[in-house]
Amino acid sequence: MQDFILKRVSNQQIAEDLTSDVFEKVLKSINDFQWQGITVSAWIFRIARNHVIDYYRKNSKRKKDTSLDKVVNIVASSAPSAETEMQADEAEAGLYNALRELKQEDQYLVYYKFFEELSNKQISKLTGMSETNIGTRLHRIRKRLGTILEKKQLS
Repeated sequence: MQDFILKRVSNQQIAEDLTSDVFEKVLKSINDFQWQGITVSAWIFRIARNHVIDYYRKNSKRKKDTSLDKVVNIVASSAPSAETEMQADEAEAGLYNALRELKQEDQYLVYYKFFEELSNKQISKLTGMSETNIGTRLHRIRKRLGTILEKKQLS
């Protein structure tokens, strides 16, 4: 659970706080859980996902990962590795920005598939969508991301 949250917020302390909040929510509402085709762990995972969404809504003015210190360190390092790191940062930022242009549901499908490395069957259990629909949506999402990234390169 904490790993899922940590991957979404990229800050150990915030991830620990959010994980604690999630377990408090789970304990408060465990008696309300009704089996509706999902396991308790999937229910808890949904609570965590929703809590991360709430966190980002409350903190919508999130700072960009590239700080002044990071830029100074890159410039101070040797030229080839600094250039490589800057290119990697630019590529990562481009992908991150492209992902942000997707619908939130599509962002989660990408996250489940490529960051959590879940199978379509596992994603199906979490989302309630069919495995076939997930495969189709992921294919369309990849094409959309490619289009977004191409447009950004041309501009």
